[in-house]
Amino acid sequence: MQNTEIKDDSIESENLLIGNSEPNDSEGVVNFEGSSSTNLDDLSDLEAYSTNKRYTVEFENETIYFDSIDWRDSTLLKLQIIAGYLVFILFGLAEQTVGTLIPKFQDHYEIDDIQTSFIFLASVAGYFLMALLNEITHKNLGIRGVVILGSVSMTCAYLIVSFKPPFSIFIFCYILNGIGFGSLDASLNTWMGCLIDSNQLLGILHGCYGIGCMISPPVITGLLERAKNPWQWNKYYMVLSSVGALNTIFLILAFRHETAKKYKFAMILKNKKGKKLDEENEFELDTFRNQSEVSTTNDELDNEKEDHSSVPLSEALKSKLVWLFSIILFIYVGGEVSFGSWLITFLTRIKSLSYTYSSYMATSFWAGLTAGRIGLGFVTAHYFKNELVANFLYMFLSFAGFLAFWMLSWVTTNFFLFIIVFLAGAFVGPIFPTTIVASLKILPHKYHAAGLGFICAFGGGGAAALPFLIGIIAESSTLGLTLLPCIVMSIFAFLCLMWLGMMKRYGANYNTNRL
Repeated sequence: MQNTEIKDDSIESENLLIGNSEPNDSEGVVNFEGSSSTNLDDLSDLEAYSTNKRYTVEFENETIYFDSIDWRDSTLLKLQIIAGYLVFILFGLAEQTVGTLIPKFQDHYEIDDIQTSFIFLASVAGYFLMALLNEITHKNLGIRGVVILGSVSMTCAYLIVSFKPPFSIFIFCYILNGIGFGSLDASLNTWMGCLIDSNQLLGILHGCYGIGCMISPPVITGLLERAKNPWQWNKYYMVLSSVGALNTIFLILAFRHETAKKYKFAMILKNKKGKKLDEENEFELDTFRNQSEVSTTNDELDNEKEDHSSVPLSEALKSKLVWLFSIILFIYVGGEVSFGSWLITFLTRIKSLSYTYSSYMATSFWAGLTAGRIGLGFVTAHYFKNELVANFLYMFLSFAGFLAFWMLSWVTTNFFLFIIVFLAGAFVGPIFPTTIVASLKILPHKYHAAGLGFICAFGGGGAAALPFLIGIIAESSTLGLTLLPCIVMSIFAFLCLMWLGMMKRYGANYNTNRL
């Protein structure tokens, strides 16, 4: 028999600060004995592993440190959240850099729209690779290793691009960039989605992405278009690589306790707690199964009752729910980034606006998205019945915003377009974090570990795939880029229909806590 030693205490928060001493091992100890280190069958007193207090665990010859999941109670957790926010600001800076610099790339490399779109396709390859490897990387590297892998991949990619490499190497760098995005996106979304106030925290997290997107166009335009000593486009990638290097150092320090063995133990503990909670909710679930309007979900609920342990990715991919959420986020992210990435090119080429003026309008979209993600996350938590209702309204209003942009895109008064683009961005903003929270409440517990990581990574791939298709249409269609507003509007109309089906099928039992 192997001992798993719990050191439950009232550890002072400063003991967990970066650079300070570790928790005192002489604190009160409670011992729990399990049949093996990976199957803790005798952990009957799960309250000892409360998520609202600090404790240490001796597991497989490693001391594992657990902190509160309430940011109000932990300085270390606050630092981790800030580190995540800085990562997403870099996401935004980097992603909108491509959209802003498309005209410069085409001039320097002498490429057309289809060849330009291979930049997005390369990112798709990196994203999807990490979607498939998400479970493996977390088990072998832990959250700490995954975020370091992601941050280093992005930093190296930007550093190489800053030297103006041949276009083939440039494309390879964006595969690395996709690996970094996919690693960090899936890991941080899943991790933050399990914290207290996840709706608000995720809203701010994705709002930070919008902040980065909002900053890039005017900054790049100002640096490249200034009268005295204008920058070459590649110099901005030096800035990105420097920010990435600083982020990497911060992540190493903030997530230093998030080891592979901690991740392994946390998954075992989560499975035990999930099984106990499911048993307590058995009566409510049986009642839910008898409701005719949701009878089609019985198979998945039965499967959850039979098997409470986390399943591998190969098993999670058999779930229709995992694929449904993945496709929803893939389409949503693709629509959002397609509009933001090609907007400057649309305005300069189709509406004949200046490069500087167009960059300001792109900034208006990302400013709206940032405001929506940060502000409407709190609105969702306090003023809507649940996330399903809130998300449908956001999707519908986004559709209405893009419809208005399409109808008014030919007017000569561009001031109205600024307002419309801002409002469209505001309603687009909260959809991603709200969908993550909804998936945590709807997905069976056994799919949380592998399934949610895949959902985030696969969904993030839409940021590359759909802009790639827009580029093909822009180059090959007779209408070309004039179709951009119509395509994005259609994407959000389709999302409304998909989410309406989600509400009809899962709305009746949505408020049951199955986490």
